[in-house]
Amino acid sequence: MLKYITVLFVILMALMDFMAYKKLLRNRVDKKLRCIFSCVAITVNSIPVIAAICMFLLTNIENSALMMKISMFLFTLFIQFILLRLSFYPFWLFSSNKKWTFFGALLSASMVFVYLYSVFVTRIDYEIKEIEVGFSNLPAEFDGYRVVFISDIHIGSMYNAVEELNELAGAVESTNADIILFGGDLINLHHTELNAELLSILSGIKGKEQTLSVIGNHDTGTYISNKKDEINENDIKAFEKLVENCGWKVLRDSTVYIYRNNDSIAITGIDYSNELLKHKHSFGNVESFNCDYIYNSVDDSVFNITVSHLPQLWYSLCDAGYSDLTLSGHIHAMQLKISLLGYLFSPAQFMYNEWSGLYEREKGKLYINDGIGTVAYYSRIGSNPEITAITLRKR
Repeated sequence: MLKYITVLFVILMALMDFMAYKKLLRNRVDKKLRCIFSCVAITVNSIPVIAAICMFLLTNIENSALMMKISMFLFTLFIQFILLRLSFYPFWLFSSNKKWTFFGALLSASMVFVYLYSVFVTRIDYEIKEIEVGFSNLPAEFDGYRVVFISDIHIGSMYNAVEELNELAGAVESTNADIILFGGDLINLHHTELNAELLSILSGIKGKEQTLSVIGNHDTGTYISNKKDEINENDIKAFEKLVENCGWKVLRDSTVYIYRNNDSIAITGIDYSNELLKHKHSFGNVESFNCDYIYNSVDDSVFNITVSHLPQLWYSLCDAGYSDLTLSGHIHAMQLKISLLGYLFSPAQFMYNEWSGLYEREKGKLYINDGIGTVAYYSRIGSNPEITAITLRKR
């Protein structure tokens, strides 16, 4: 999807740049200035090609993280130039009125400021969202139980992973969590991103009881160019070992029970299998997914929280009566979420039935976390990195 949107914008920008050049020609602007404008326009519109070459070069583990960061930096720059021109050209191209030109320049400067703010401030401004979710079948002993849910850290694409992870660990610690659940995509490309220093910081992200995690599509190592066809179990095992060495438990189609006196709840984690790999960029619900085998040993009467990286599994999990509360990530609200007059806008809402926040159906609830890190570009416009602090309530 991203490549099609990028091609569309390249064509649109090229057409608008051509119109801008024609206006400069009509206004008899100096030839040298026109030449400079043309060179800048061609260079800017070529940025996605350079970024695509970097992505193509993700052929081995040694250069993959660097190539990904370069590609993300280029896309971030490309989007900046798109916003600058889209907010200025309509007022300058179609009017000779200096007031409209000034307004366009003012709007363009404002858009540049908002975007830079989203790159350098919002992207690392962790937001703790406090919500209460009630259930009639929640055991009395778990009334007030604090579940902190985070997802999509994408360590390999963090600009300063050590600093940002330390900030995250401090923010999570302040939530006074009974248990921490992680929704997948800890890494961006390969488990070699997890060095000793980062694992040490991750080991500090823990609740009073434990930290449980699932595997996301980026954790499978299938974004390296020569590893795309299917999941390599050796890569997954190496990733799992590193994660569990820092004190987290990885749930792979498995369930753990949390006990309080005579009451208990079950927490199930959905593994990211080859079956799900083909849906990693799908937008619709994954109706073909058969989850029965995952819950064979789980008592139907036990209150269940399921962590599934893909929110598109929710209908299957909920309608089968397996999950009372499903926690997911993956979408990031596409790193663009604007609140206006009480309404939320994001490109994600046109692609996914459920894309951010809390959703309810007769047999269960779903919460989609907006994630911590970034992919594709270094920006979060209105979509702060999210730490969800959920208080369970007996209704």
